[in-house]
Amino acid sequence: MTWILLLLTSLALAEESTFEETEEAGQKFDEPESELSVEAGATWAIGNTDYYTVNALLSGAHRFSRNKLALELGANLGKSVVDSDEDGILSDDERAEGRQETARKYWADGRYDRFIGERDSLYALVGALADPFAGYDYRIHEQLGYSRILVENSSTDVVTEIGADMAHEDYVEGVDPNWALILAGRIMVGIDHKFNENVSFSEKVELYENILDYEDLRILNEASISAQLSDVFSMKLSNSLTYDNVPVEGYRPLDLTSMATLVASIL
Repeated sequence: MTWILLLLTSLALAEESTFEETEEAGQKFDEPESELSVEAGATWAIGNTDYYTVNALLSGAHRFSRNKLALELGANLGKSVVDSDEDGILSDDERAEGRQETARKYWADGRYDRFIGERDSLYALVGALADPFAGYDYRIHEQLGYSRILVENSSTDVVTEIGADMAHEDYVEGVDPNWALILAGRIMVGIDHKFNENVSFSEKVELYENILDYEDLRILNEASISAQLSDVFSMKLSNSLTYDNVPVEGYRPLDLTSMATLVASIL
């Protein structure tokens, strides 16, 4: 499906002048707009416990005429001194072993939207994930779907999407079978709400249903609240939930991550 994303982009560029000449009611032809933000956070402790975690996210989007390109890159890393004998105390021998890796997750998503009306678009997405602590050496997925803006005003935006997702999953050593191809239907609902000029809330819920195994259901939920500190910086408290009732063999079905990060809106 990667070639589909490239094809849609090239068609959008080739047809740009034609659409500008045939503007119809319900179609948007805004000036080009760009967004770019960077967020980062960290936690560390030394003493009776010894650990650190760092996380970072880069997200950007560019909209021109009836097209939108978006990119997201993220990472979550962590190491800690492990209480290997489980006696509740970090001994000198355990400290001498040094910190061991306890979190390593990378992800990237690229998306193209082609607006077919003021509130409607067709989209194509390509994404990749590496998370060995959830059993994935890597996971590559591709999507095609339809997006609809249900509510759009000065304080609230509500979006829903429906589509199809194809994922190739390659598992860590020791998992048998070592890979799988997942074909799933996708439904998403997202909301962004501004309580005032300084405080906003966002939540997105995604459901993936494996069409070859109906018992395999995956739920993703991302919720956050942000407080504006200045024209550029804001503080963000977020919670990310991933639930898969058919997880990688030997791994737990639920992953829950809460973070406090500083966000810099560059554009």
